[in-house]
Amino acid sequence: MIKNGDSTQLERQWKILSILSWENKGMTISQIYQRLAKNFGEEVSTKTIKRDLDDLTMIFPIYEEGEGRGTTYTLEKYKIHDFIFSIQELFALFFTREIIRKYDTSEIGKMALNFLERIISYIPSIYNDYIDRLYRTFLIQKDIDSDKNVTVETLKTINDAIIYRKSIKMRYYSFTSDTETEREVDPYLIYEKEGHYYLTGFCKLHNEIRDFRISRIKKIKLLDKSFEISPNFDKSKYYKYTWNILKGSTKYRVQIRFVGNAARLVKEYEGYRADEIVENNDGSILFIKVVSQLDEIKRWVLGFGCEAEVISPDEFKDMINDEIIKMAKKIRSE
Repeated sequence: MIKNGDSTQLERQWKILSILSWENKGMTISQIYQRLAKNFGEEVSTKTIKRDLDDLTMIFPIYEEGEGRGTTYTLEKYKIHDFIFSIQELFALFFTREIIRKYDTSEIGKMALNFLERIISYIPSIYNDYIDRLYRTFLIQKDIDSDKNVTVETLKTINDAIIYRKSIKMRYYSFTSDTETEREVDPYLIYEKEGHYYLTGFCKLHNEIRDFRISRIKKIKLLDKSFEISPNFDKSKYYKYTWNILKGSTKYRVQIRFVGNAARLVKEYEGYRADEIVENNDGSILFIKVVSQLDEIKRWVLGFGCEAEVISPDEFKDMINDEIIKMAKKIRSE
């Protein structure tokens, strides 16, 4: 983790803004220096603080008064009560809060929800009354089980590594092998899917780009080793051919014919997952999707029973057929 004393210019300037926002009166550079050291453990020269202030005044309403060492800097407070919300904007604010509630079992989710609640608490009561009425009449189902043991500290360590192109060393639990191993990874990006956080990076143990579920990282350390992102990594294509999470190196153009209720269900609820859906005159549909791995989509297809028929490719038809035979044998044996 980057220490306070080694924080980036962006982080340091954010701390200076925070310090100025705490005071109603102006502060000198010397006073800002003392607050940085006391509240953030940040020790930088007064010249650096002056340069940061010069940069900040170009963007934020910071006013200077006086001359020399006695110059004070004041940040004009932002007043949310001066902002007029439309009904549509209030609904969007309510919707955002309820979506974030889905993630409130995780540390970062709780922080995001508390932050939004603070914003809402500052708006005039007439707007709060409308939001409360929405809360009583509008339900957003909480159907996400977010990772509970992913800390903001871990996410920040990984994010720092990505930004500064530094390798990380981690102890990682593999669900597939049920073992813990030491990994050195060049981290490329963090992504979230259905409440779970993942790290994509180049794993030096397996010499390939892999995904790691962040909740399975037991220990993590930022290394002083620089790296370059592999030229073979294309973010837009890396996730394009995944069904859920698992990835492979082969492209399969899967075609599945759905009939009856399954056709209607897939079209309405799962249609977004297809590359193409062809509607037939008899009410059936042809679901077409290119994937790089067949195990995940196999389980999905089997869930529709006899209302799903795999048209191609042949290896996928064989996989489904073998699974059905195994299931039938198991049922007969019982």
